[in-house]
Amino acid sequence: MMNKKYGIRTYVVWFSLMPLMLMVIVLEAFMLHDRYGDLDRDLVTRGQLIARQLAASCEYGVFADNRVFLTGIAESALQQPDVKGVVVVNATHGVLVSSAEMSGAKDKTARMLGLVNLEVPIFDNGDMLLLYQPILSTQVDLDEFEEKPAVQQAGALVLEMSWEQTRRLKARLLWFTLSVTAAFLLVTLYLVHLASRRITVPITKLSEAIHAIGDGHLETRLTVPSCIRELCTLSRGINQMTADLQHERTILQQRINEATHQLRNLAFYDTLTLLPNRRLLNDRLTQALAASARNGYYGALMFLDLDNFKSLNDQFGHAAGDSLLVEAAGRISSCLREVDTVARFGGDEFVVMLGCLDVDHQLSVKLAHIVAEKIRLKLAETYFLIYQTAGKTQTQLEHHCTSSIGVVLFMNHDVDQDDLLHRADTAMYQAKKDGRNRICFYQPAALSPLDD
Repeated sequence: MMNKKYGIRTYVVWFSLMPLMLMVIVLEAFMLHDRYGDLDRDLVTRGQLIARQLAASCEYGVFADNRVFLTGIAESALQQPDVKGVVVVNATHGVLVSSAEMSGAKDKTARMLGLVNLEVPIFDNGDMLLLYQPILSTQVDLDEFEEKPAVQQAGALVLEMSWEQTRRLKARLLWFTLSVTAAFLLVTLYLVHLASRRITVPITKLSEAIHAIGDGHLETRLTVPSCIRELCTLSRGINQMTADLQHERTILQQRINEATHQLRNLAFYDTLTLLPNRRLLNDRLTQALAASARNGYYGALMFLDLDNFKSLNDQFGHAAGDSLLVEAAGRISSCLREVDTVARFGGDEFVVMLGCLDVDHQLSVKLAHIVAEKIRLKLAETYFLIYQTAGKTQTQLEHHCTSSIGVVLFMNHDVDQDDLLHRADTAMYQAKKDGRNRICFYQPAALSPLDD
């Protein structure tokens, strides 16, 4: 099972807030615990102070058994904050005054006296706080030389304090602390949000740009409005890298196009004369046959061979022969229309294809003869060949060359391509047989040369 992935913004927020929240919670718990302890100690200390003051005030009433006096003191004590009950007893633990008895809860007085005494002066069970304070008789010095009698306990006072006000203070303190904490966390969250946007928004743009670049969109450029130096440096680096990649891809594409063009030339064109080769000739001948079937026009196929080409190669070398082939290819091309095709068939052999001559056979023969005669005359003109053999300077050669041309007409798909080429080749050999520098049309029964 793959781990769930989160965005960088989530990580920034969590790793910023979690330690802060943990620290705030720990500090607040410590402060609340310390403050709660102070409130508890403050209530106990205040109760002890009130108990001592009441005990001192009750000495006379206990000594004189003046219950009215003691009742007044008890009622005044009940006016103090957090004082819930007062019980005054004499030396024999007889109850002189009890605020609990005043309220009709006599059993509460007995319970209070049973919970605290001189050995256990403070009792706290979370519901009530009882404080025990002995009432001591005050000794008056009549003679400084007279031995002082021991201090005697005249009675005791039990003070009940209420936790209600303290609990309310604790509750208000808790709510105040929680409110301040919540406000602090909200402000912190907002500040973290703003800070994270300063980081995550540029990084998100960087991520999107890199994803687009990975998909091949090298025109992508990144502008990061960030004051963070590292992010600005990274964005500039990505833009520079993208520009370099785009430049390299452009160069690579140009090389691919050039290589493709070269491969296409190698596949369909002759490397010496740059004329179409046999493969491209077959393709165009197929198209010409299909066009003839559609429009009903005759076409013509010519097979040309340069006369006595081998003697030139033998005497002056292949460089001279190649120069002658290039010149002959240019002369043949200059005699044709753009819709016609001339191809180098091999060696000193060329094939010319004429399309869309005429719907009439005799007129088509005449038009094909005119083109063939134009080519024959052009190839018969004097050649001034410039060639260079290995290790030698360029040489100019004056040369005379003629050609033998065989012609065959085609309509629709009356014969296939191989048969057409064979018939044109047969006509060309008949022209050579008849004396070279001639034009010969293929005839099904007999071959007859047509000369001007």
